Amino acid sequence: MKSSRKPSFILLTVTVVMTLLLAACSSANESKGSSTDSSPASKEPITLTVWGTPSLSLPTNDNLTSEDDIAKNQSIFTYIQGEMEKKFPGITIDYVNKGWADDLRQNLMVSVMAGNPPDVSFGEDFVPEFAKMNALSEVPADYTTDLVKGPMAAAEYEGKNYAVSGMTGIFALMYNKDVMKKAGLDPNQPPKTWDEWLDMSKKITAAGKGEYFGSVVQTTGLGGTFRIAPFMRQLGGDLTTPDWQKITFDSPANVKALTFLKELSKTAPTGSTALNDEGALYNMVHHGKAAFGVAGPWHIAWSATEKCDCGFAPLPVPEGGKRANVIVGNTLWFVLKQSKHQEAGMEFLRIIASQEYQEKFALASSRMPSNKMAGENAELIKAIPQLAVYEEIVGNEEAGPLPVYPKNGPKVWEAWYKAQESVLVGDKPVEASLAEAQKTAEELLK
Repeated sequence: MKSSRKPSFILLTVTVVMTLLLAACSSANESKGSSTDSSPASKEPITLTVWGTPSLSLPTNDNLTSEDDIAKNQSIFTYIQGEMEKKFPGITIDYVNKGWADDLRQNLMVSVMAGNPPDVSFGEDFVPEFAKMNALSEVPADYTTDLVKGPMAAAEYEGKNYAVSGMTGIFALMYNKDVMKKAGLDPNQPPKTWDEWLDMSKKITAAGKGEYFGSVVQTTGLGGTFRIAPFMRQLGGDLTTPDWQKITFDSPANVKALTFLKELSKTAPTGSTALNDEGALYNMVHHGKAAFGVAGPWHIAWSATEKCDCGFAPLPVPEGGKRANVIVGNTLWFVLKQSKHQEAGMEFLRIIASQEYQEKFALASSRMPSNKMAGENAELIKAIPQLAVYEEIVGNEEAGPLPVYPKNGPKVWEAWYKAQESVLVGDKPVEASLAEAQKTAEELLK
């Protein structure tokens, strides 16, 4: 999914002001009562502002072409509207596109600071940060009972949940079978080890003679980090210790993982390692410009739309390593504490967390449900056979979200992005880059 963390002056300077402002707003709201939702019997219908779309998420709804896909997409909106009407007759739900990842995060930060945030929003990796600033409302415990623990780890702060996971994901290896055939390789035998993957990528690049290449390697921003993390974890590495309190950027495992990915990037289409446009990058696999890429379950529908004969398999594993992964594409929905429509916002979250909604979403988008009962529905695998690969990965690989840094998060991330890009896009030695990032991050956490 499209993810990046571009440095932002605004984000690096408003945190203290935000905390004071939110505390004041919270106190003011509490003095007036916890909810100003309209009563069906006494007030006009309300308008609930939602930043995000509960239907097909990524790459975009613009990829819908068939009447069947459009109907499935629309049915999700219709379902939510119908469920909301049961408690809030006449309600209007205003869905607003405010981007994803850093763009969305910055828009939320500014809106909360200004005192005019949406009622509900979604995000992926910044819920604990906003919860720490008292910007989010706690979610009732029974809303999360049926949600898988892994995706919900990113919704927690100090033992409490501040969001629900509407859909989740994990990474697999996507491979273009036509490109493998052109290079004389068996399209039904994707690589299982790092050595096999690198060897195949080199052979494909040589056979392609500039027309097609071995692998795309996403290197920039958050999207790059998500796709690097599984390979560090396969060797026992990570960005922090398990409790997220200490930085481990320069661990031997991380050095080895980035060294491998650097070699793999030499088989990538010319200039592609510097791309921060995920659509352009992965369409190189979809359109036969490259054979391999690291892909989430949203690529099932995306590659089909692009008419790619793409296969999916577990990520290759290094010698002496173990299978491991990262929670990704984890759409977390939350209610902003400054919202005047707390009850309606929470009802929206209850619907998003439900088995019924998540089954509809999965069938329409080929995405993985976070709701346990929806994920166990055999009809989903029957309708979307490729999901079986991702379900197998979930069952056999340890995975968790990316860490949340206890202090100066945006600046710490900036230090890591600089390191990963200087190695995978530039020519700076891996050890030197990670050591420099480690030193910077440690100073930021003091």
